[in-house]
Amino acid sequence: MTDVPALRLLGFPVRVKPGFLAFLALVIIWNPGVGWKFAIAITIFSLVHELGHATAAKRLGAQPEIALDFLAGSTRYTPPRPITPIERAWVAVSGPAVEIVLGLVVLGVMRVNPLDVPQVFESQVAGVVWIAGPVFGFLNLLPILPLDGGHVLSGALESIWPSHGGIVAIAFSAAVTLAVGVVTLLEPAARWLAPFALMLLVLQIWPLVPQRTRGTRRRATRPAPADADAEPVAEPVAEPVASEA
Repeated sequence: MTDVPALRLLGFPVRVKPGFLAFLALVIIWNPGVGWKFAIAITIFSLVHELGHATAAKRLGAQPEIALDFLAGSTRYTPPRPITPIERAWVAVSGPAVEIVLGLVVLGVMRVNPLDVPQVFESQVAGVVWIAGPVFGFLNLLPILPLDGGHVLSGALESIWPSHGGIVAIAFSAAVTLAVGVVTLLEPAARWLAPFALMLLVLQIWPLVPQRTRGTRRRATRPAPADADAEPVAEPVAEPVASEA
């Protein structure tokens, strides 16, 4: 199954993967009464979230590309120069920040207090906005890869421990996810969350560790500069900013 042809939104290319459409279909099937509203909210807030990343990355001189996939969105960009951990954190936080603010504004217009959960769920629309906006936004700030908070943690650790900071962030994320998964399996009321913990664990271990390993191999096998005394030139690399859908 091929991707939907790339669209352009506010000047950024947006590619919708088949996995994202499958995810929306599952949401609708899960609860036909409210599922379609939830699917619309997820689509809108996912796009707003990734546009937050893309706008921040563009301010660094990059040309971001947005993709929506199963359970996740991503904004990939190649900065024209090496970026600092603070700049990387700024790009990572921009997505959930815009998502949270938009959700709170919509709830405010609806005269719904986001801190009053019973009031929130008096309306289906308010409920899906609350979940797809502020709730998903704050969850995305948790310091666990591949969430945006995990990228902030990874950048901070890499600034302190350049050679191993990223691996430590992956190991920490996997350990926390594994612990949460065990708890969900042992607690009957939370057992339905176990598959999500397993999927998150796979997202952490499978795509991230090999990606860093391949990058290490490329650097190790890169030919030396013609001038042996010359300073090596740092090459811009693609900085994926992963987020949950």
